[in-house]
Amino acid sequence: MNAKVLKKLIILIVTIIGVNLVGSLSALFAGDIAAKYEDLTKPVLSPPAPTFVIVWPILYTLIGISLYFLITSKSNPIKKTVLILFTLQLFVNFIWSIIFFAGNAYWIGLIVIIMLDILVSYLIVYARQINRFASYLLVPYLIWIIFATYLNLGTAVLN
Repeated sequence: MNAKVLKKLIILIVTIIGVNLVGSLSALFAGDIAAKYEDLTKPVLSPPAPTFVIVWPILYTLIGISLYFLITSKSNPIKKTVLILFTLQLFVNFIWSIIFFAGNAYWIGLIVIIMLDILVSYLIVYARQINRFASYLLVPYLIWIIFATYLNLGTAVLN
């Protein structure tokens, strides 16, 4: 394996593990999410708690692969902006679980997740200018967080 391929493989592994680690740390700081989720009065269409344990690692892996393609793409005038936007949305993603589950702040969580929806939407649009595949990998994430926004709103209203 030549040095260039090895470097790209290392970047891929680091981006996938790094994004998954951010999600795991958020969950850790949020406390016993599964127990708290079960105690909530939830809106119609709320999935069972184990669904989240399956979906989030898949989404975080796709997000990490997207980051890999953004990092390894050729230089572009908006690349730095896209990477800042990526970091910002990941931070907002990180704090949402903590606000919602650890803080029981459902209405503040709603504001935060709407910000996340907007940030990820912009990220997809701008990432497309750097690497189309990177932007496509973020679409399932956007769909999921839009669904999560509905769940957040329903939970805020019902609790």
